[in-house]
Amino acid sequence: MSRTRCFPALFLLLIGVTVVPPMNGQELGEIGVPAASASLDLSGVWAMIQIASEIMQIPIVGERTRTTATYLRLTIDQSGATLAILETHCATNIDDGTMMVNTTIPDAFLRSLSVTERVARLELASDASQSTDDRSSNPRIVFPWATQVLGARLRDPENEALPTDVADPRVFDQDSDGHAGMTVRVEIMGLIRGEVYVVQRNRNRLVGTVVSPGFIKGTIEWETEQVVLGASSSFLESAGQGIPDPDPERNFFLAKRIDPILDCIDIQQMDLLLLGD
Repeated sequence: MSRTRCFPALFLLLIGVTVVPPMNGQELGEIGVPAASASLDLSGVWAMIQIASEIMQIPIVGERTRTTATYLRLTIDQSGATLAILETHCATNIDDGTMMVNTTIPDAFLRSLSVTERVARLELASDASQSTDDRSSNPRIVFPWATQVLGARLRDPENEALPTDVADPRVFDQDSDGHAGMTVRVEIMGLIRGEVYVVQRNRNRLVGTVVSPGFIKGTIEWETEQVVLGASSSFLESAGQGIPDPDPERNFFLAKRIDPILDCIDIQQMDLLLLGD
């Protein structure tokens, strides 16, 4: 089940999909399930879509379910049961659950999300942790909890409080658009348009079933924390609450092995929700 800390912010965005691995490696060490057979090699290039849903309170509009679709290009290098992964963030599309609100991630925001490294592990599935369908014995891939901070430089990304003042020296203009933090564009009811300047901490954990050597599907646990540093309109600084949708079927990922020649532009043109074995 998804988890979150609830923090006041009008536009709580889930961009925590390209994240660095835990520095202490402790979460990998917690995995006690035997490693899957080395005969299964997931090395190569993969297209992935991550779907995350959160329940939001939006001023004027009320409660809505926002769905964020994140498109990634993964390069996997497998050594035994360990997978070294390079993640490239290709695109993020946000459905605010109402035509009255439109949240857009600017290109500058996306460009600032550099290729990041992550470590995952291939495991033998245990019947106790899998469903009773005919794929219960399939191996699974586990991405341990990992954290990414956007718009601020923290000595302790896991535990240090996010800055709340634009003058805080930890804040920086990560997307290089002239505004501290990260910039998100928002339009409400076609009348209020502007930008929100934020810092954000995202964490997630992915657990997937290796359906075949070329297809993986699984669930996402995530949590996010955001501070609004300012906005082009005072209305956009209004407080709101966002929590992950508790339905695991609304927080999931699909990954498909692709030709290495394909890039992010190609991945954005794929209908990844139709990916299959």
